[in-house]
Amino acid sequence: MNRRIRPSAAVCLALVLGGCSLASSSSDPQLRRDREITLLVMNQNFLDASLYAVWGNGRRFRIGDVTGNTEREFTLRWETYDLQVQIRLLSVEGSYLTDPMSVYEGDYLELVVDPGLDRRIRIRRP
Repeated sequence: MNRRIRPSAAVCLALVLGGCSLASSSSDPQLRRDREITLLVMNQNFLDASLYAVWGNGRRFRIGDVTGNTEREFTLRWETYDLQVQIRLLSVEGSYLTDPMSVYEGDYLELVVDPGLDRRIRIRRP
């Protein structure tokens, strides 16, 4: 079963479900993915991006950094069914928060950071 989230102008976050029950039922540690999700980040912006997971239970965790024009895969501990990703770009004041989406244990997510995201982030003034 595959599910995709409609891409926004700034960021595309796709959820792909497939073989999750098979992976979580295996006793092989390399195949076992329960209580975790995988996030592939494709940073198409020239600026480095810092990423944070914002879970529906109010918890926020730093995911890591992705250098500009590269991609990187992360494994996260699954917290709850609702997830947003906060993106902060180097040298840009403010951040971008993806739309909330439903996430289940063992899911594989793809996040595309748009090349023009740095021009779309609202600047916060004190």
